[in-house]
Amino acid sequence: MLKLSKLSCLTIAVLLSGCANSELFGGNTREVAISERDAAAAGIVLGATDFKPVEISSVSNTGTFVGQKVITFRNELRQLQKSIKKNNDQLQKLRKSIISNALQYHRTVGIMEAKLQVGTTPGNPRMLEFLNSAQNNIQTMSSNLSSLNQLSASVSADVANTDYLSEAIQSAYSISGAIDEDHAHLRTLENEANQTSVLMHSLEAEIGGDITRQQQYIDTANDNLANLNEAIKTGSFGVNNSVMYPRTSAGNIKRTSLARPMNNRVAKVADGRPLLSVNFANKNINYKDGLKQAVGSAVAKKNNAMFDVVAVNPVKGQSAQSYASDVFQEIISLGVSADRVNISSRTDASISDPAVLVFVR
Repeated sequence: MLKLSKLSCLTIAVLLSGCANSELFGGNTREVAISERDAAAAGIVLGATDFKPVEISSVSNTGTFVGQKVITFRNELRQLQKSIKKNNDQLQKLRKSIISNALQYHRTVGIMEAKLQVGTTPGNPRMLEFLNSAQNNIQTMSSNLSSLNQLSASVSADVANTDYLSEAIQSAYSISGAIDEDHAHLRTLENEANQTSVLMHSLEAEIGGDITRQQQYIDTANDNLANLNEAIKTGSFGVNNSVMYPRTSAGNIKRTSLARPMNNRVAKVADGRPLLSVNFANKNINYKDGLKQAVGSAVAKKNNAMFDVVAVNPVKGQSAQSYASDVFQEIISLGVSADRVNISSRTDASISDPAVLVFVR
């Protein structure tokens, strides 16, 4: 038994919602704005700090040797802060690129996994195209990782220079020939240099964390694509007309005029009573309003409710698997995380039309 990968489970809710009303392999998915929610959806755990250095105070040259050193220190600190701004801007751009690319990756992987769960033709060329696209996304991940490593090296050099500057400022207190105003300027400058040092070290630490997590992310993505490649060869995850996930039952039948409960023979295909049952004798049946109401009610009662979508196939006639895939995607588009939606397939000799059951637990 094989579930959706951990990475794509986190993101199908965002990615497939943009194409919930289109065919699985047709149409263009919409562009997604980058946000913290997108980062969470893509399974990306990145630092979130926008590093803004403190403003450097203006001081006058007292004319003493120490006063001249203060001016020199001040100019050096300003240069270091310009470097912080430059490195921070690059970091924020890289983070946006990482998240955007991860969303594209999961959009592609999510489509492949949804299709493979209900089955497709072995070596489907469209699936291979999706696989190639996901591999390109991983190449972009590697490129972003390389840029993060380069950025880390630049920031580490700035950290060393900042620490050296802080030590130089402290040493200036012992220089002979200073006036009170010089020491007052040194105290102000020392405080600003210390704040800059703390900020610089934080920037270095966050970049280091981003590098570690991005490397782990790439390793997981590579493993995931290797599994998908094997599944594409056979056209499925190796499950045919059998339950893909353990089933438990809960909830009541949701009766609506658009998606009606099926007869008792169909309801017995799965244990317990379904939240919603849709008979696809009419392939154009509008079940979405009923599904939206049923799912909304279930989530209101239990925020982390799990949903099981069961394709019930007649022995002869049209398969219910494509309908189950549509229902699966529709539930995702309603805001339910994909790791809380399972899909499976069964055959029932007592029915003549394809049907889909939705259970909640």
